[in-house]
Amino acid sequence: MSSDQKYNSEQVYSTLSTVFGFYSFRPHQEEIVRAVFQGRDVFAVMPTGGGKSLCYQLPARLMDGVCVVVSPLISLMKDQVDAARINGLSAGTLNSSISVEERNAVGDALRRNRLDLLYISPERFNSEYFIERLKTLRVAFFAIDEAHCISEWGHDFRPDYLALSKIVREFPSIPVTAFTATATQQVADDIIGRLGLRKPHLTRASFNRPNLFYRVLRKQEFDTQLRLFLANHNGESGIVYRSSRKKVESTAEMLQAYGIAAKPYHAGMSDADRHAAQEAFSRDECLIIVATIAFGMGIDKSNVRFVVHADLPKNIEGYYQETGRAGRDGEPAECLLFFGRNDIAQQLRFVDEIEDEHVRDIAKEQLRQMIHLAEQSGCRRVALMRYFGEEFSVQNCNGCDICVDSRKLEDATIPAQKILSAVYRTKESFGAIHLIDILTAANTEKIRQFRHNQLPTYGAGKDQPKIFWRAVVDALIVQKIILIEDPLRPILKLTDEAWQILRGQKTFAMRKPAQNYSDKTKSNQQISGTKIPFSEVQPFSELLFGKLRELRTEFARAENVPPYIVFSDRTLHEIARNFPRNAAEFQMIHGIGQHKFAAYGQQFLEAVNKFCGQNPDEATKWRQPQQTLQHLPANQKNSTAQSSTFLETYRLFCQGKTIDEIVTVRQLTRGTIISHLEKLSESGMELSADLFFVPERLEQIKIWFQASGETLFLKPAIEASNGNLDYDEAKLARIFIKKSVTTKGTRDIEYEKDTRDINDRSDIYRSR
Repeated sequence: MSSDQKYNSEQVYSTLSTVFGFYSFRPHQEEIVRAVFQGRDVFAVMPTGGGKSLCYQLPARLMDGVCVVVSPLISLMKDQVDAARINGLSAGTLNSSISVEERNAVGDALRRNRLDLLYISPERFNSEYFIERLKTLRVAFFAIDEAHCISEWGHDFRPDYLALSKIVREFPSIPVTAFTATATQQVADDIIGRLGLRKPHLTRASFNRPNLFYRVLRKQEFDTQLRLFLANHNGESGIVYRSSRKKVESTAEMLQAYGIAAKPYHAGMSDADRHAAQEAFSRDECLIIVATIAFGMGIDKSNVRFVVHADLPKNIEGYYQETGRAGRDGEPAECLLFFGRNDIAQQLRFVDEIEDEHVRDIAKEQLRQMIHLAEQSGCRRVALMRYFGEEFSVQNCNGCDICVDSRKLEDATIPAQKILSAVYRTKESFGAIHLIDILTAANTEKIRQFRHNQLPTYGAGKDQPKIFWRAVVDALIVQKIILIEDPLRPILKLTDEAWQILRGQKTFAMRKPAQNYSDKTKSNQQISGTKIPFSEVQPFSELLFGKLRELRTEFARAENVPPYIVFSDRTLHEIARNFPRNAAEFQMIHGIGQHKFAAYGQQFLEAVNKFCGQNPDEATKWRQPQQTLQHLPANQKNSTAQSSTFLETYRLFCQGKTIDEIVTVRQLTRGTIISHLEKLSESGMELSADLFFVPERLEQIKIWFQASGETLFLKPAIEASNGNLDYDEAKLARIFIKKSVTTKGTRDIEYEKDTRDINDRSDIYRSR
């Protein structure tokens, strides 16, 4: 396969900026776009929120012909078409929900080659008539969304996706791109084989979602736990997953009874009721949806701030896919799993209903892996990524409950000895619930049956509540002092270390258990974890954000689209953080392309300025000094990607960020950021050397530069320093040394040609 349209970097970056409002690509996006232009098949595994849609929407905008996008659900297609149109793309769909007039309009646009994107369902490829009609059109390439649905090994297999295996056979000269958010290597190989992809460009992006915070809580009085969690997410949009229709209904009714606006969603509801619930959620008319896993694939909502799993998921792939629906806009979001041993029994009942023995065995193994993830002692992010074959080497992810647990270790040797004694005296044949019943002197049929009320340990722990003993057992399991050999049959077994503790040869320490969840006088922080403790979370004016959100809702209702399609929460947060004064500053905000600015920019800009007039104290607190942008050139956001990416660096610099902080935010190299600063200085922007160097250091570097004569070459200065100056620091210092020289009227300095110069786009725009 080959493409008659070459990859044009200038054109691509111009489109990225002016159409989509982005200054740079996310990791792997550019390499995928380049492969599409080369006419290659593509298979990409990219996490939800990783920017899959841009990988086909951007080339669809530039290439001659239509990109045919296979999408699983009608509701999802509508949102995708609306979002594309608001960005200025020509998009349409052919499905049973559109009118005859709409169908004719789409058909006419296709015949005239005036459509960038055509969204269709996979079932269309079962129609020979549709295939023949498609052959009469100029198709640039195919894009298959949710590609894991074609694999029987995947967690969400859909038989209708099997029809897509016809594409390569029927359209042998047209490239096919396939995207999914989650796939093990086995699933990935199956997808490639079933689609018949031809030596595809392969992308397997990191499964790390750094903006998601993962938390697991032991399920205790769940209704109270959930309400307290939601209290810390007041006004935010989220999903609560439950394992059955009955639980969905009861949880939704419970929340409604407490005045929390929540709607149920499950397969047992009528199509009309499900559609109404989904629409209300998408449009922020209902902030919380309580649903079975039937809900989610048709949702492209970017501002979901939390996902709660109220019951144990059946496998890790499903869990990852479902948690991935949080924080699609890149802003912080929380993923909370409530875990109780009763959940295992329920999932086992589901598994036992599977007739095929081989499939049943696979399901059991997947459940074991999910239980291990919920119970494991280390970083949850590490364990989650390891499942997908990816190593995460950071010692503390700062993004899960394990890594941020600041509770001090306390001696708990005596409580541990009581538990271990109960395990020993019951011949290592029982689970935690029964052992805790023994310690707390419960009068159960099981205790009487085995005469465990006659054991020396019976009642030895009745001075503490069961929740305390549950925490001790959990700590012993986490520290591998007692083992559960089979998570599906959780019998506790003693280790050699357990015997050392029993004999008093070794002590045991654990973190102090959280307070009783049912005690409403206790701090909510111990229940829900409060605000997500990400160090990189940037504050914004919540007052202005509220006003902007109201204005966004007005536009969304007028245009009959979900609010996040108008502007994402990330965009509104950035506006409420930077308080743009004029059109130029407003267009520097993430996600605002020319088409969106023309549609909404002036009204939002007026809203910001009106807010500042009515709230002068808030404006003074947040709005940057005027000097931060007063030196911008007149064409500060022209059609070149060059100026856009420089200005994004400058915007962060004006916020007071260091070079290392900008490197982290933009995910570019340190050398690239320094090159940006160099170009900004040449353009007349004011940069102060004091922000980067103490005077003595800069003077010393000047001396090393003088060793090269009247030129400011880097290599001689670095050599003159005898290892005390590296390339990046030399290049940064040269910015200010040159300025001081030219200020004195000295002749222009001739620069050496450097492979990492600002004009080298391969460095500036290296795929992140």
